[in-house]
Amino acid sequence: MLIDLDVTPVTEPSSRSRRPLPYVVATVAVLLLALLGGSVAPPRPGGLAEVITVPGQGALATLLTAQALYIVKFDGTVEAHPLCPGCPRWTSRAPAGQRLTEAGDTLVIDGADAAVVTVLDARTGALRWRLPGVLSVDVIGGRVAAWNPEDRRLRVHELSTGRVLWSRPASAYTGDEAYVAIVDERGGATLVSAADGREVTPRRALGLPGAAARLAGDQLIVFGGDYLAGYRRDGLTRQWLTRGVAPYQVSACDDRLLCAFGPGGLTVLDRADGSVRWGGANWQYVQPGGVLSEERGRSAVVDLQTGRVVRELGPSAPVGGLRLYPAAGGTTVLGLDGRARGTLPLVLPGACAAAGPYLSCETPNVTYTVWRVR
Repeated sequence: MLIDLDVTPVTEPSSRSRRPLPYVVATVAVLLLALLGGSVAPPRPGGLAEVITVPGQGALATLLTAQALYIVKFDGTVEAHPLCPGCPRWTSRAPAGQRLTEAGDTLVIDGADAAVVTVLDARTGALRWRLPGVLSVDVIGGRVAAWNPEDRRLRVHELSTGRVLWSRPASAYTGDEAYVAIVDERGGATLVSAADGREVTPRRALGLPGAAARLAGDQLIVFGGDYLAGYRRDGLTRQWLTRGVAPYQVSACDDRLLCAFGPGGLTVLDRADGSVRWGGANWQYVQPGGVLSEERGRSAVVDLQTGRVVRELGPSAPVGGLRLYPAAGGTTVLGLDGRARGTLPLVLPGACAAAGPYLSCETPNVTYTVWRVR
């Protein structure tokens, strides 16, 4: 994960209904393309079974999980709607936040205008703790990381109680289950234990200006301006430096490749030596399984080693392991294998989410419906 401490972190698409702006743009393009023409194979009967439909008026954020649909409303109401017998069913109150995150049996609500983070018991809705003066947080290894802009310190809290486990000065940070790399204002990095803040690798100068960073397995990837660099996580020694790449987002495509997105689209690099394998100015978003999407709505399964298109997915938008294809008569749900699972009312894929066997969408009549996909 990459944390830019001077802006609200942008979450990657998940089971939340809120999407990054490029994805929303792609969704609109998909809808326009679908309405202009195109066809898909007829769905097999019985592929979608409606589970629940709930009112969506006043919804600010939603989160679909394998047990419940959670909704936060503008008036501060938080609701849990069960998807199975014995699953969470409750109503609670919290400062209205724009983001919901599930962490074990805990629900984290952040992005509130009041700059208050609320942590609830996901099973009962009971308040566990609140953190004032913070707009957003990050869950790292079952702990809550919060950065305070006033004193520019990173504080890591116990998830269940909010107790501060450790804190350090930081201008940026990136973490995973085991480690947190802290970048300071002088362009140095320090590696610490995510559990207790214990120093694992002392501060080392990165030698690069304006660095942002991301932990990716056993590497620390540093980028900014027109460069991308790889450092060994253990020892923070530089492995390679690649110029001419200006990414604003970097992630591990797989164990051997990095996917870097910037103004020029996608650049795929070898994690071992930083060499550029290939690039594609048209690709703006990647999903697991090598599914790449364009802003205009086209998606395809791509061999990330070479950039070769393995299978065209057409003007459809990926949602989890499914593809949604809006057309005049409704939105067809397909698997990545191309098999149609069923047809929904005409909905925007950007208003849908997938988790476990479920698919949820905000419908045109301002309700949220959850279907089981078979």
